[in-house]
Parts: sequence; structure tokens; C-alpha cells
Amino acid sequence: MKKVISILCCVVFLSGCWDERLNKNIAIVPMIGFDGELGSLTGYFGIPGKQQNMSNFNLLMAEGQSVEEVRQKIDTQVNEGVDLSKLGSILISDQLAEKDLYSLLDLYYRNARNRLNAMLIITEGSAEPFIQYGQKISVEVNDYYPMLLEGFTLKSVVPHTDLQLACSILLDEGIDLVLPYLKISSENDVPELVGLALFDSGNFTGEILNIDESIILNVMRDDLNKYAYITYMEEKIPLTISIKKVKRKMHWDGETIGLDYQLKVSIMEYYKNNFKDKNTRLKLEKSLEEKITSQMESNIKILLDANSDALGLGRIARAFHPKLFQEGKWNEIYPTLTITPTVQVKITDTGILD
Repeated sequence: MKKVISILCCVVFLSGCWDERLNKNIAIVPMIGFDGELGSLTGYFGIPGKQQNMSNFNLLMAEGQSVEEVRQKIDTQVNEGVDLSKLGSILISDQLAEKDLYSLLDLYYRNARNRLNAMLIITEGSAEPFIQYGQKISVEVNDYYPMLLEGFTLKSVVPHTDLQLACSILLDEGIDLVLPYLKISSENDVPELVGLALFDSGNFTGEILNIDESIILNVMRDDLNKYAYITYMEEKIPLTISIKKVKRKMHWDGETIGLDYQLKVSIMEYYKNNFKDKNTRLKLEKSLEEKITSQMESNIKILLDANSDALGLGRIARAFHPKLFQEGKWNEIYPTLTITPTVQVKITDTGILD
């Protein structure tokens, strides 16, 4: 009798996977893109591989008033339904991103099956050619854009920003979002990174930092990754440095903010050696300080003109200078600030030649 009861209990508690979803019954979508505006959206869903009787990469397109309506219309184009649990990248046209980015992402935060580490990307013009590019790369299409951005993240060009992190930034008045900005190369017709798109309160400002400016921004944010290479011309000689360590201090005096940086760098390329001479090294450090300071000042001007608090100064103001922050008014206060950077450079490594 005890054995019978035990078996019945096992039947009850081991009834199988109630939420099982077989791949043969769904269409996995690794990348999607959107154009238009809310109320008149166009969505592009890239479906690769041999699924839903499709032998090659397929680009499905639908129009709708909202992201969910577009998804439902895409559902009617496949045997079962699209599945976003393996979604790796969401591409949004620059024009669409100009008005309330969060309204396009709300759907993905409400479904427990959705993948929150999908990458967000802003595209120059329509997102369609970026999704269509999957037809040329077929097998690697699932991870193409995440892997492309991972390389630039390691090089300290693009900060890691997925759906989950983007949500916390978009809902925080004390910091503004920056996202990778891609365009289709005119030379070889492939997607390439232009730099970082700047946002103001969840709206794309139209301002873009180039590659070098993006690296300097991450230095200013003290958000270095494995590498951070920058090349300058030093007396008509190419000089490439690798920024190894950043130490940042802030000084607040009302609406005047001083940003003090101490950088440790190594020399990657500079054929005019003689680093054993102390004066030569000091002269080069001074020159680098001037060049990096100039780049930081240029970045600050771009950020203030775009009213984009990509440095997250609002978070610091809210914590330590609440009177200056004034909840709900930081967006008006931020562009009036005076921000002055100072840089100290220490060359710690010149390679085995010296």
C-alpha cells in the first residue's frame, strides 16, 4: 500500500515540463528592427535556419500601431508563433528613437520569457538593411550583432548596455543613455560602428560621438574595459597609447564641477624612442595631458549642447548635492553647469625596447 501511495505521489509531482516549448513548433527570432513612429510602426523580424519550413534566412515585415500589434501580424506569417526568448539584438532607426525610446521597449519587460540581455542598437536610417544583412551571413546571424558589439565593448568604445540596464537608465533622471550607432558602409555594404548615440531623457538627440570620442567618454565615466587604445600625432610622429587605469575625483562648487583624472598609460607605438631620458618622458606626459584634456573639453561641450548627462552627474548630485539636483528639474539645471576637466598622465610601460 505504501508503494502505491509513493507511486501516486510521484505521478502528481513529476508530471513533466508544463511550460515546454519545442523548437519545431516555434519560429526563433534572433534580431528585430523597427522604423516609423508610434501609431505607424514597421517591424522587421529576421528568422534564420531550417525552421517553419524555411531553408534560408527570411526577413518578415509587418506594419502596426504598436510593437505588440506588429508582433501579432508577424505571427500570422509563420506556422505557429514567433519566439523572442533567444532575441539577441533590437535595432531601432534613428528617426524612431527621437521620441520616447522606452515606449518601444515596454513589451519586452512584461513577458517573463523575453530575454533581457538583448542588445539595443540605433541605426542610421531604416533598420531593414541591417536585418536583411542576415541573408549574407546565415549561420552566424543569431549572434552577429552581439558579437560585433562585444568586440567594441572590450575596446572601451561601447559600454555594455542591454535591455535590463537600459530600463534602469531610462527610468533614472540622474543619468542619460548612450547606445551604439551603426550605419551601412558605402564601401563594402556591411554594417559598421559609427560611435555612440546620445540620449536626453529617453530621446535620441541626433548627436553622435565618433570612436575616439566614445573611448574618451568611457574614460571620463571611469568605465574602461580590457583595452583602450588612442592614437595621436606627436610632432608628426604617430603615437598610440593604451590607457590602463583611471582614477577620478570630483569637486563641486555650486554649479561648477571639477573633474580630476589620473591616468596610467602604456606606449603601444612610437618609433621615436629614448624613454630612458627623464625629460623626454615628462615632455611626452605633458603633451598627452594637453591632448586628452582637450578631447574631454570637446566631449563636455557636446554633452552639454545635447543636454545629455551621459556621465551620470545627476546621480552624484542627487546623493551628495540634493539642493542642486532638485528632483524633476535636473534636465533644466544640467546644461547650465560649468564642468572643467584636468588630467594627469603617468607613463608606466614603454615596451621591451626600452
